[in-house]
Amino acid sequence: MNFKYRARSSDGEIIEGWIEAADQKAALESLRSRGMIVINLTVQGNFTQPKSGSKKKGGGGFSWKSILQADLGAILSGGRVPTKNLMVFFRQLATMENAGLGLASAVNMIAEQEKNQTLKSALMDIKSRLDRGSQLSQAMAQHKAFNALLVSLVEAGEEGGMLARALEEAAVLLEKQEALRSKIRSALFYPGFVMTFAVLILVFFFMFLVPKFKEVFSTLSIELPSITVIMFGMGDWFAEKWYFVAAIAIAIIGGWQFLCRNKSTRPFMDRLKLKIPVMKDLILKASMARSSRTLSALTSAGVPIVRSIEMAEGTAGNEAVKDGYIELRKSVVRGVSLGDAAKQAGIFPVLVSQMMRIGEETGHLDTMLERVATWYDQELDEQVKATVSLLEPMMIVFVGAIIAVIAVSIFAPITSSIVQLS
Repeated sequence: MNFKYRARSSDGEIIEGWIEAADQKAALESLRSRGMIVINLTVQGNFTQPKSGSKKKGGGGFSWKSILQADLGAILSGGRVPTKNLMVFFRQLATMENAGLGLASAVNMIAEQEKNQTLKSALMDIKSRLDRGSQLSQAMAQHKAFNALLVSLVEAGEEGGMLARALEEAAVLLEKQEALRSKIRSALFYPGFVMTFAVLILVFFFMFLVPKFKEVFSTLSIELPSITVIMFGMGDWFAEKWYFVAAIAIAIIGGWQFLCRNKSTRPFMDRLKLKIPVMKDLILKASMARSSRTLSALTSAGVPIVRSIEMAEGTAGNEAVKDGYIELRKSVVRGVSLGDAAKQAGIFPVLVSQMMRIGEETGHLDTMLERVATWYDQELDEQVKATVSLLEPMMIVFVGAIIAVIAVSIFAPITSSIVQLS
């Protein structure tokens, strides 16, 4: 099988040519053994869809254009299919592929046991397409449950004759991405819960308790402390204008969500997030872990480096980081070293650019990127623990202060009345 390649040599020169190999994986390994970084690799000739019952090997019939036009903004979202279900599917399919079971039969067996109806329907359609001669990646590409990254991993495995390994990598990638999201959610849960609890206390106090205490104190001929007068005034205002407070809260939350999701304002908001203390570290480390692992999985599966970077762009989760990957890709196409390109992009930490340079020089880019992802996973875990440890006493003091003010405003006049009566 002949392949046309475009690669960068060890001295940075862009080289184009042809190479003969048994499959794409062998071609990539041959080029890498010569010290080349593969930018693009395409099989020679055009391939047509195989007839029903035939088994196709090789890399024809796959459109990278369809992948690059797909929505990569929410990697591993799976539509309405839970990530856990996708992880189980890929792991089971990898096991059955290793056991030598036919793909159509394996997919059918998994579909019969699947409880999620969206995934079940997709698997039944995939099984039907496999029976008609389609490749697994082509069949998966027809369903939103499988995003472009997963499809490309499966396609690379098909082309390299290592489908079982690609399926296992997809399962591992899904598992690690879900673990990463769990870490981020855990960092946000505690402060969010405490703030919600504090707001509910204030609402309950002003809506139900303040009017009762005001009614009681109005019957007593005592001079109320200033803090109590202010509290009663706030209670009256809140009782009359509660809808105004609710509207402001909804407007702030809704406005933030709109600005973060709107295409024209999202780049500004994403850059703003990277300037907010605590939040910037969480976002950057999560983005580096996610995108580095994606890049590692794709390059390990045999996807050319430029295509891999294009895929990683959509997994960054932040427009500023995504722009950095776009600049990285453009620089690599121009022949700039990957490590130097990462350094020039500005958004990548020094560790990332150095590990890319080492991986490029040693020919183990996928291994270095995986180490980067693992390191940032660990850093993110420590950051989450540190953030929670910092926020916990702050939230306790905040809630305690609210309760203290409420207690003083209520018990001060009671104490005053007792003193006057004695």
